[in-house]
Amino acid sequence: MIQPQVMSRDWHALREPLDDRARAIELAWEFARMVPSRPHILDLGAGLGANVRHLLPRLGRMIQDWTLMDTDAAILGGVAERMQRWAHELGWGMSRTTADGTVGELVLFGDDMRSRLTLVQQDMSTDLHDLGIQRHDGVAGNAFFDRISAEWLDHFVIELTASGLPPVLATCVQDGRMLWRPEDPDDGMVLELAAAAARRDFGFGPPLGDQAATALVAKLEAAGYRLDGARSDWRLSGVRSRQAHLDLVDLLASQAEAHDPAMSDHIAAWRERRRDAVTRAELTVGHADILARR
Repeated sequence: MIQPQVMSRDWHALREPLDDRARAIELAWEFARMVPSRPHILDLGAGLGANVRHLLPRLGRMIQDWTLMDTDAAILGGVAERMQRWAHELGWGMSRTTADGTVGELVLFGDDMRSRLTLVQQDMSTDLHDLGIQRHDGVAGNAFFDRISAEWLDHFVIELTASGLPPVLATCVQDGRMLWRPEDPDDGMVLELAAAAARRDFGFGPPLGDQAATALVAKLEAAGYRLDGARSDWRLSGVRSRQAHLDLVDLLASQAEAHDPAMSDHIAAWRERRRDAVTRAELTVGHADILARR
């Protein structure tokens, strides 16, 4: 699993275009058909709002309400600036409401649309009833569910059941597949060390990581959901993906070295070979998109 030690704004900015290109658009359209004409969607682990930027235009609703929930106030603090740029690119306006110096609500508006985004910083690790699932018409989470624990997932499904099984769209869930072509003899060593370093607690208990997609499918099916799924793999090759590819190589090398400093020379040599070959190699990082419906 690729996860930085700190979920920084730079990490969110790095993965947004990769996720956008990889996501299964047909599942987003199907999710849109399941929510009412004026939907209220809960976005878990919202980060800088990338999931809203991806889904909001695809829901096809003139009026939408979103709750963007994250545990990290510093990350949520960057949502307004990023949304302002996005709104400007689309020719929309944006207003904001602040309290105690913190942005609490954004309103995006255009000729034929109005969307209210409520930003909520909350500890999501304890009482999941506080997520307010029952007040929403659907639940979404992008690059979120591989950070949760099995226990957290159990409580999440309990809340979904108590809320009448609203539709759930879980996207870009890492599934453990990671492969370069051509391969390097030390790929396996670095990936194993980096994966071990990524198995840290993100505030939800021991993370499911690469087993998240399988666990999510099993638990949602047992609760009575019908499921659709699709691969949403990152594919990085050539000049277009060069910088993201380099950043991922650096991230994996730093994770591996942090986990086993004794291997630092081998890891550094691997890093240099991978960087030198970046425009000649293709990297596939396996992800899955999952849509759950009643």
